[in-house]
Amino acid sequence: AYVATVLQSTLLNIQFRRALVGIRWEAWLNLVRRLMDVQLSQRPDRLCWKITTNGEFSVKSMYLDVINSSVIPCSKHV
Repeated sequence: AYVATVLQSTLLNIQFRRALVGIRWEAWLNLVRRLMDVQLSQRPDRLCWKITTNGEFSVKSMYLDVINSSVIPCSKHV
């Protein structure tokens, strides 16, 4: 519940050991922007396969996604 408490506050109550400058400051701002859209709940975590409409994984859906994508996986392990 600690993460939810921090994200619910108006100002993020977070302290860093080092000053965030330059690219690190930009990365922090990018992370904060992305976290603002996160909605936390008390429900159990659940995996959702975004490739299928029902959110369930299948080998067929993965295979079709790989075949239809323009990027070929570079892993040699299947």
